[in-house]
Amino acid sequence: MNLIERISRNIDDFRKDTLNVDHFLTGTLVSYMFFKDKYPDILNEFNEKDRDVEEKRGMEIFKNLNLEISSYETEIYTFCFINLIARTEAFLNDILDTHYLLINQETTEENNELLRKTILKFSHSSFNDKIKFLKNNFNLDFPSIEEHKPNIIELFSTRNIILHNNGYVNETYLKINENSQFVLGTKRIIDRDYLKLTILLLVLIAKSIEEKTKELIKNSSH
Repeated sequence: MNLIERISRNIDDFRKDTLNVDHFLTGTLVSYMFFKDKYPDILNEFNEKDRDVEEKRGMEIFKNLNLEISSYETEIYTFCFINLIARTEAFLNDILDTHYLLINQETTEENNELLRKTILKFSHSSFNDKIKFLKNNFNLDFPSIEEHKPNIIELFSTRNIILHNNGYVNETYLKINENSQFVLGTKRIIDRDYLKLTILLLVLIAKSIEEKTKELIKNSSH
């Protein structure tokens, strides 16, 4: 597999991953809506006659589910958001791997170990540092990413407070997002609109990197 094919596969895998998350979200929300629509009929039918203990226990599950649907919807948005950010970081790691192969195609144990350590350090860095690394080491500029960088950085810092602070805005978040309208201690809620924005920005990242990477690979072959 040549490098153009490799980067194309990276991009295709990322697109498939993003679509899978979107399909999962849509399917889950449709199931929730179907349940909420049918619940009154289920309850009426249940109450039309006497039920044994097992049937009553089963109905309690449905009653509890009906009460918790709203919180489940919020949780599914959060789950999909975390998943999308994780898949984006894996995609960026793949891009880094491809660029190292571009500048050093000799496969040795020493090179493989260097690449492993570099990717590990890269994977633990902030999004802003990742973009700086790609620019400084591979001369890659991403105008579209730069234009939307504040919003993109906000996505990654939101992921961090969800994972490490139960979704509550902390001082680190406010330091990173200086123009944020949130105040310390605010719960950062992931809703449908925010998730749509997330998908749009992550696709923008992928398209920008795809264009610049393929351009660099083509230029290096001349």
